[in-house]
Amino acid sequence: MSGTARSMRAACAPVIAETVRRCPDLITLGADGQALFGTVIGESPERYVEVGIAESNLVGVAAGLARTGWRPVVGAMAPFLVRRAYEQLRLDVALPGLPVALLGVGGGLGYGALGPTHHAVDDIALMSALPHMGIYCPADAADAAHVLRHFLPPTRPAYVRLSSRVDPPVFRPDGTAEPGDPHEVRVLRGGADALLLATGRCVAEASAAAERCAAHGLDVAVAAVTCLRPFPTDQVRALGENRPLVVTAAEELGHCGLGAAVAEALRGSGTPLLRLAVDDRHPPVGEHDELLAFHGVDRTAIASAVVRALIGKGDHEDSR
Repeated sequence: MSGTARSMRAACAPVIAETVRRCPDLITLGADGQALFGTVIGESPERYVEVGIAESNLVGVAAGLARTGWRPVVGAMAPFLVRRAYEQLRLDVALPGLPVALLGVGGGLGYGALGPTHHAVDDIALMSALPHMGIYCPADAADAAHVLRHFLPPTRPAYVRLSSRVDPPVFRPDGTAEPGDPHEVRVLRGGADALLLATGRCVAEASAAAERCAAHGLDVAVAAVTCLRPFPTDQVRALGENRPLVVTAAEELGHCGLGAAVAEALRGSGTPLLRLAVDDRHPPVGEHDELLAFHGVDRTAIASAVVRALIGKGDHEDSR
């Protein structure tokens, strides 16, 4: 299966192109990055707007087009789309609730060795503070394409965090099995001893961690949470209450996003909750996998945390 895995950009590009063909009011916009829109540019160049390396202008132009009846799909590098254009995102798009889809490529630590200027572990926190903004964090390429099929053309503002490289497949990459409704929690593995709730790249890490926990005699469930806003609170509470342990794993700042939403969903349930997320340390130069390990949200760290919490063995042997 890994041989047929695609990047999220490669999986989403045909979905965007098909929607452009089907919907005469859909228009695409980019900021010096056209991987998502190559087919659109080739087939219907008048349905693509290139603004250059000017993300604030990118969002402002999209908002203006939305006010004249277009439904824009914006694609840009996540760290620059979110941080450089934050004022425009809030005032021009989110506050009036305009139908603009915002595709942020390379969210989290996806740009790896390019360093903190290109990391966007704060994107979920920042976008969560915007009114009316939907937020999606797909687990793999198939999940990302499925998200776009569900909400394109946009009817409200929404942010989708896309990875910048090929990620381990969680759902079947050949497209023969749909990931299911992205607004719901998708249970990937059952288990009675603990529940791992993960989003984005950490879903694959959580699945691998559950396999490692099995070697310690622990039966650990894994579930993917792609839609972070609106958050599936009732479903999370139903899955999590009465569990011996719930663990969240996310490539995001620890005080927001998945961990915070799960804590709120489980409030008063008495279920022990362990939140694994990115901390505020300055990261070393390293590839994506190395940075996940540095911040304690890779498969080894997740498995160790579960084992420590449930059977107190401390760091278990690394079986990589």
